[in-house]
Amino acid sequence: MIISPPAPPVRVGGGPYTVPISVLNASGLSTVTLTMVYDATRLRVRSVQQGSFLRTGGVDVVFTEQVSGDRIDITLSRAGDALGASGTGLLAAILFDAIAPGPATLTLSGAATGPGGAAMGLQFRPVTLVIQ
Repeated sequence: MIISPPAPPVRVGGGPYTVPISVLNASGLSTVTLTMVYDATRLRVRSVQQGSFLRTGGVDVVFTEQVSGDRIDITLSRAGDALGASGTGLLAAILFDAIAPGPATLTLSGAATGPGGAAMGLQFRPVTLVIQ
């Protein structure tokens, strides 16, 4: 999983800033549950948008998101799919407003399964934005 930070500079009052969450080299991905923790004293979530990756092949995707405090929970699930999505693509995008200067770390965690509920390994790296 990759969090792509917006190109600097990130400035208070200069947004919104889009932060894409992408998957790389997936094989047979059916369901993804993600949690992003961020610094709510420096960033405000404007919206969470579904990406196109899991819709590959015209499959319907159930997308839910919940923002609470300093946490965003996202679930994406391919409905009734026997193959899963493979390759690289956008899972979701978060639009943030910068509300205070300083460093703001975005930390992503989660789980993924393939068709039939087989667990898939995910790797995450935090990203730090420097807000001016």
